[in-house]
Amino acid sequence: MRLLPFVLLFFAFQASAEDPEPRASWMAPCKFGSTEFSIRFDSKSGDAYQDDQTVALVWGNNKAVVLPVEPALYVPARFTSDAKNYCHGIGAFNWSNGRLLLLISKNDRPSHDQILAMVVDANTGALVQNAGVIGTTWQYVVLLQQGQGYRALLERSWHVDPSDGGEFPASDWMMLREDRGRLVHQWEIERK
Repeated sequence: MRLLPFVLLFFAFQASAEDPEPRASWMAPCKFGSTEFSIRFDSKSGDAYQDDQTVALVWGNNKAVVLPVEPALYVPARFTSDAKNYCHGIGAFNWSNGRLLLLISKNDRPSHDQILAMVVDANTGALVQNAGVIGTTWQYVVLLQQGQGYRALLERSWHVDPSDGGEFPASDWMMLREDRGRLVHQWEIERK
């Protein structure tokens, strides 16, 4: 029992060591089958906190293609999933019809990180759809296979603790599925 504080301190240090200061430029390496690709994040100013990073997809030996997302501060994300993630630092998961679902984390300080979803052709790397922000997450994304799509555990709302007025997020399942060739997302249970 005397070791418990030391064990907790060790794990707290490990968790903080995994969350370094944001970098002005970084790359998420990926491999799908025999194709190596990467997602590159580059700040035009050289200062990550200027929220001016662009996002580019480099598929195989092709030139980088800047993706149509707003300049922002993009940060590595951790995924816990029962599906194979083909990247490190972002999510890249199998999608229907030979495509990949990309999930990218955008810093939304002072709030928690936002998750952007895109679909790319797994043969050419061409962008098929930019679905935009699908939700918010705090430390990591839980993504579970659900039929031909996925369930993602994301923040849905904020609650206030009546005893002390503190706020805390409440998570819920966001469904990601295909409908007529397009990625659609909706909460698993619609609440009024």
